[in-house]
Amino acid sequence: MIITFEQGLYEICARRIGQDGEYQRLHPDWNGGADERIFREYRKYQLQRTIRHVYENSSFYRKQFEQSGIVPDEIREFRDLEKLPFTFPDDLRGSGYGFLCISQRNVERPVTFYSSGTTGIRKRIYFSKADVRNIMDFIGTAMNTIADTKDTRILSLLTNSEGRGASELFAKSVRLRGMDAVVGDMAAPTEELFSLSISNRCNVWFGDITTMYRIAKEMEDKTDLKSLGMKLLYVTMGHISKPVRTYLERVFACKVIAHYGLTEVGWGFAIECQECGGYHYNEMDVYAEVVDPKTGNRVKEGTVGELTYTAIGREAMPLIRYRSGDLAYLRDSGCGQRLQVIGPIVRRLEGAYQMDETHLVYPAMLEEVIYSVDEIADYRPYIDGNQLVLYVELCREDGGSARSRLMERLEGLSEWKGMERPRIELLPSGTLRKFCFEKKHIQEIGKAAEIWQE
Repeated sequence: MIITFEQGLYEICARRIGQDGEYQRLHPDWNGGADERIFREYRKYQLQRTIRHVYENSSFYRKQFEQSGIVPDEIREFRDLEKLPFTFPDDLRGSGYGFLCISQRNVERPVTFYSSGTTGIRKRIYFSKADVRNIMDFIGTAMNTIADTKDTRILSLLTNSEGRGASELFAKSVRLRGMDAVVGDMAAPTEELFSLSISNRCNVWFGDITTMYRIAKEMEDKTDLKSLGMKLLYVTMGHISKPVRTYLERVFACKVIAHYGLTEVGWGFAIECQECGGYHYNEMDVYAEVVDPKTGNRVKEGTVGELTYTAIGREAMPLIRYRSGDLAYLRDSGCGQRLQVIGPIVRRLEGAYQMDETHLVYPAMLEEVIYSVDEIADYRPYIDGNQLVLYVELCREDGGSARSRLMERLEGLSEWKGMERPRIELLPSGTLRKFCFEKKHIQEIGKAAEIWQE
């Protein structure tokens, strides 16, 4: 059976309390379950414990507290977090040891990655065994909010370097929930992934949106994708434009649900609610705020600002008031669940490019037009002076028709008025496949490696 997101969080809460002897001693009347009151109470308890944990064990946060003149006992409620300064991506540059709250020998999984922006900030995130166990518990439970535990066979299309990547972690997580899962690698050839799905009778795909789109584009002329009997495409690792969603739902004859996640808060994080029009997120382990990107002040509910996260209950490396760089809004749920909703991600602060005083270009804006041209499989955007340059990979040859249609639609954007005409370069099928791991971001062509070249 499928459960609600709220039910899933309450289940996780009850399991956590069942393993938390300290909390049980403080609340001897706990009856073994969780409802809204217990869930909110335990979250607050986790917050207070996390604040003490980082103060006592993180050299970075101890310094932050002392410079702000704040002691842990002053953070009693979530709104009290506003007394503390933000943590920025640039603070994570380098090893991240200043954030580490446990001995290095107790670290289960260090993750190193680079920001999607032009600065390429190297960020290293640490997880303990308990952190990984909690992440897996959430991933499996969250998957059960959109897919039944019976007759669900999932193909995981994420990174899987040496069998230890995110794809393997996801598969293990959903298996713990009673679902079947097959580990794929998004870097593998299309035919190999397609064959893997068919041979294992997979009826749900989870993974990179660009990879799924590429598979569909490269295989739709070779087979009837509707005949696969897909129940769900669960997509992540990028913006999903309306043309891409419409196309995938049509050729696979199934629904598409988006996932939103950040490594900094533990991979699996938020799932699109088709009733609310936004994302329910892991409120058990994360507290979300929305602040003005310029002033840092909290904005009114429903107002777009920068999403800021505090990891509660994390053992190895809890981040406090972490500025994500993602712009969206936050409001109460409208689907009957007593949860919050993160509004659709408008764009990222990183990866955008200010062309002049009035024109800002960013991938989410471009993709609504780029993927409306059927022949396009992938793209890479650059800036050359005051001109946008798009390297566009075609899934089939068309004699230049795709270029002219794309140019016409780009120039038809209201945001494009007053801008120089873009330059569009067409690339043959498969050119950009080896760069599937990279997030889309706009950078100056003179500062970038010419990744589209063989």
